[in-house]
Amino acid sequence: MRIDFNNIYVPDEKLNHVVEESLQKVKKIRRKDRFRRIAGGTVAAAAALAVLTGICASNPVIAEQFTKLGEIFGLVENEQYYPGDYSSVSVPVPGENVSQSEGITITLSEFVCSSESLNISILIDSEDPFPELFRQSVADEDKNGSSYIMLVTEQNTDFADIPMNPDGNMYLEARGAFQDEYTFAGVIRIDFNLYPYALYEIPDSFIWDLKITNIYSPDWTGKSDSPLAIPGKWTFSSQITRQEIGTKTVEVNQYAPNGDGIVSVTITPYEVDVEMGYDESKVQPGYERFDRIQSVMLDGSGKRIEDNIGLFPPDGYDLSMITVYYVETPDEASWLEIQDKLLDKNFAPQLQEYLEDIAIQKIEIPL
Repeated sequence: MRIDFNNIYVPDEKLNHVVEESLQKVKKIRRKDRFRRIAGGTVAAAAALAVLTGICASNPVIAEQFTKLGEIFGLVENEQYYPGDYSSVSVPVPGENVSQSEGITITLSEFVCSSESLNISILIDSEDPFPELFRQSVADEDKNGSSYIMLVTEQNTDFADIPMNPDGNMYLEARGAFQDEYTFAGVIRIDFNLYPYALYEIPDSFIWDLKITNIYSPDWTGKSDSPLAIPGKWTFSSQITRQEIGTKTVEVNQYAPNGDGIVSVTITPYEVDVEMGYDESKVQPGYERFDRIQSVMLDGSGKRIEDNIGLFPPDGYDLSMITVYYVETPDEASWLEIQDKLLDKNFAPQLQEYLEDIAIQKIEIPL
């Protein structure tokens, strides 16, 4: 897919948003659905026992709280961007999953790995209480949404020859909450649809190495002039095996007049991935400019799907059908008119009828 960003028409006040959206769309690549059955119950039970033994030996304090470890996903799974029942299908993280530094023990407890993402529950346990300002900052952030701690990291795998930090970003979010002044429980998510993971065919089983060098939080309290950080060195190495968790993929391969289109839709219990594509051979005369057409997705009930470049949680949507409408936006005025209607909650009941009237094409995807 080739996009000439110099010739894309974008309303001035929306420039950053549109360019970022286009760049993210370019980064998404098509991958085949690749599922194989993971090892049987005997191996899984042995792995669970090995992890339990390792945790107990490494940190007696955590050993005393082991009943909490099995519940980490349950504590925070509904606070994630992609919520769902992770706790009932999660399995223990094998290998080197506990690391201590500077009086803080970090445990990678359990994981859920699908074709779309890797989700790992994490427990951060300190010998001394976390600084009050640090805890308050995380709590203050929760007023505007679920709270998180930022981890400065390096990621590596055995299937790639480059560091696996998405978009060169050294930060991973551990999204969760403080359970007390000593302990933070959360979940980190690795999205396989984002660069650089999207460059690779993700194997059914792979080694994932993680090094954390800082536990970090922006100061949401306004009481500090600098970010709140706890440096250290925590290292982990684990064999990750993909699980069968009820994934469904529907091939679509339909395109709009500007070459933009839908390749497939993949549904897991936690996310819906509408894989977008571009086919230059599908471009029709008059639609050579990529931004001349805007797409809007509705669910089976006519509710607008608020997606992040084709990725969204299934909760709250009727997934019997997805309909993608393509509407012309030849100038700024038409673009703004559509945005106003999309953002107007009072207009929502009329949105589908409106799109039916103005769309130059629609793609209906029965699911």
